[in-house]
Amino acid sequence: MALKKERGIVIHSMDFGDSDRLISLAGENHIRMKFISKGIRKSKRRPIASTELGSLVEIDFYDQAEKDWKSIKEIVLVNRYDHLKSNYTGTLFLMYLTELTSHLYPEGELHPFLHQLLSGSFDHCSEHGFRAEILPFFKLRALANLGHFPTEFYCVSCGEEVLAKSRSFFSWENREFLCGDCHTLPKDQSSMLRLFHQILKTRFSLFLAARPGSDAIREADYVLNQYLRSITGKEMKSYFEFYKTIGYS
Repeated sequence: MALKKERGIVIHSMDFGDSDRLISLAGENHIRMKFISKGIRKSKRRPIASTELGSLVEIDFYDQAEKDWKSIKEIVLVNRYDHLKSNYTGTLFLMYLTELTSHLYPEGELHPFLHQLLSGSFDHCSEHGFRAEILPFFKLRALANLGHFPTEFYCVSCGEEVLAKSRSFFSWENREFLCGDCHTLPKDQSSMLRLFHQILKTRFSLFLAARPGSDAIREADYVLNQYLRSITGKEMKSYFEFYKTIGYS
């Protein structure tokens, strides 16, 4: 029975039995899987915070092939993101991003970029406070990395780049880009698509430095939320309280 290590952020946590807790991680090195921390809810030695949503942890676990979950031998809390959790908006943001990542990240697959994206988002907001710009940035980067969003913006009909057209549109229902030369568009989303392109091509700090308008950020996030629902088929429990709190409801 091999002993292995993992470092990652808790994206799912569930009480099990009288004193155990099941978690899964957006990890650096292994596929997404379930881990069980036995007795941690009654332990005086191991911090229960290490199994909270959003906690960055390091674990030693037994790789038991015949088990549905892996037993944790040791768990170390690296970062609880206390500063981010020190206000209500930050706490809701952390819960929202971990739930979103949990819905997007299939068990049995390895996506270390999601760990980098999640930890980078929490680090930035811990240091600078929550910014609405991080919502479309996180979602689009995650979708593109998982293969759910194209990184080249070509019209489905003519095959030409829609960013070079005077009018363009993203049909999230069909997951297609349309240009105004080939289609009668319900609206022009050229500005939003240029924003999408910028997100995919630059770091978050440079994206912020370009000062995208609040209306453009809100529209981009709204469209991406519709797109996410079509992919996951799920409504998120944390969605309504978080969006009401940030004034997007």
